Amino acid sequence: MKNLDIGIFRKIPLINNVKRIDGTTSKNRAKITNIGVSENYTTYRENGYEVIKIGDSSKSVIGKHTYTIRYTYNIGKDPLKDVDELYYNLIGNEWDANIGNVKFKVTMPKTFDKSLLGFSSGYEGSTNNIDVQYNVDGNVISGYLTDILRAEEAFTIRLTLPEGYFVGASSNVDIYSIVVIIICLTCVLIADRLWFKYGKDNEVIETVEFYPPEGYNSAEVGLLYKGSADTQSIISLLIYLADKGYLRIEETQEKGKFLGSKNFRITKLKEYDGNNENERTFFEGLFEKKYNIDTKKVREIMKEAKQNGKKITYTEATTLVENDMPEKTSVTMDDLYNNFYTTLNWIENKLNSKENKSKIFESNATGKIKWIILMIIAIFILITFKPVVEYAGIQEAIIAVIFIGIEFSILPQIVFSKVKMIFKILIMLWYAYFLWVPLSSIVFPALAGNTMYIVTYIVGIISIAVLALFKKIMPKRTPFGTEMLGKLKGFKRFLETAEKPQLESLVTQNPEYFYNILPYTYALGVSDVWIKQFETIAIQAPTWYYSTNNFNMHEFGHFMDNTMSVAKTAMSSSPSSDGGSGGGFSGGGSGGGGGGSW
Repeated sequence: MKNLDIGIFRKIPLINNVKRIDGTTSKNRAKITNIGVSENYTTYRENGYEVIKIGDSSKSVIGKHTYTIRYTYNIGKDPLKDVDELYYNLIGNEWDANIGNVKFKVTMPKTFDKSLLGFSSGYEGSTNNIDVQYNVDGNVISGYLTDILRAEEAFTIRLTLPEGYFVGASSNVDIYSIVVIIICLTCVLIADRLWFKYGKDNEVIETVEFYPPEGYNSAEVGLLYKGSADTQSIISLLIYLADKGYLRIEETQEKGKFLGSKNFRITKLKEYDGNNENERTFFEGLFEKKYNIDTKKVREIMKEAKQNGKKITYTEATTLVENDMPEKTSVTMDDLYNNFYTTLNWIENKLNSKENKSKIFESNATGKIKWIILMIIAIFILITFKPVVEYAGIQEAIIAVIFIGIEFSILPQIVFSKVKMIFKILIMLWYAYFLWVPLSSIVFPALAGNTMYIVTYIVGIISIAVLALFKKIMPKRTPFGTEMLGKLKGFKRFLETAEKPQLESLVTQNPEYFYNILPYTYALGVSDVWIKQFETIAIQAPTWYYSTNNFNMHEFGHFMDNTMSVAKTAMSSSPSSDGGSGGGFSGGGSGGGGGGSW
């Protein structure tokens, strides 16, 4: 049995891709106002169309029925130079039904050259005009089609007019775009003033330093220099603790999860007896028993408990197994892989605590960052929401703003995440794809056809980038933070530029000088330069380093660089979660669209 129709829907394009016989094209953004329908109706935006849905879901239409639809369709300013044009699809090519008995009447505002008038009908690209009968009476064009328009066929009028024929035409861009551009520039100016008043650092005076600030380990020096603790700085504690006599680092030939024939083993030489919480956590995290838990034994304990009528969780069984394990005194990188990250994250959070940051940065300046973030969010909404609403509707606009906003906020975190580079690239490509989908399918089409919207979006994105830069540089260092930065810049400069006689003098005064400084060079990112400078200076191997090969600085430097690189990868790794003569053709003009039944 055939389903009865409830009503019809009319799709009217809001963005027109105009094509002419001479190959020229243009785009315009239309405005629809004063909609009036002879029946109950609703309207909504969908994929660049204004959709008028006519009918009542509680009533079916049987037999002949008349619908009257009225609206004002403003196609905006004529894009052509030297001439104006009327190029309009009287019936669009998106109807899903045949259309017969087509009559039309076009009233022009003043006289025109009727020899430049043309019509076309048929599928898109057709220039057929033999089915059109029309008459011009003064400013009025009227006529009819002698044949039926089939589904997806269009009927188009084109009339070339003298330049200035249409008076007062606009690009259908209201004051909104101008206001948004002004808001973007104002936000940048406000951010600049906030930075100048609250965030601009005082002059940093570098001092000549041969040693790092007294009382700070290498991870803390990384925090003081960079303003935040990162993985590289924290991993440098491995050498720092070895230099303090707590650990031994030994070259091995073991084959593990990492490339290269050489691996290494970390051995505990004595218990940590210092009073630095982060050093203690790092040291104890290296030798936690849980790394080699026998999962088979855990399940056996759970099974045995169940047989005895007791219920024991996996965590409880794991604890029992761990308590029976002998004390751990050495580990390889395979032991730390996917395990040490919890220790690393704890130390990083502890070092980057609000208390520590407040010693380095002025709280007044840091508090202004939230205003910059709010301005970034506001600009993104302003440049995205209205164009998408006009193109696809409010629901799609909300989805686009939320979805794209989340993607934009996640991508920077991925860039600076601790995962392996190959995984980082894959994840970034994955998120970039899901960012591209809404941008290409909703946002970019919503901007198309409106130059001002495109300009506004570009200005907005540039403004967001500038605001993000201000957000990064906004924190102002305290007098203490500025002093430490000056000392560490001077220390870093010395590490990079020290001359051989000066280094030899320091080694003479302190034979362990090179090794005392080594962990700090990794925290400051100058280890390669530091090690290379000592390749021609005779020093003994450190007591905490063991190798079956004869010691030389070049090989030692290569081993340490490899060790720190692999250690960073392993220690930060975490388990993965799973018309003819008029010059136009049929369907080439503005307007039209289509419709169908529902």
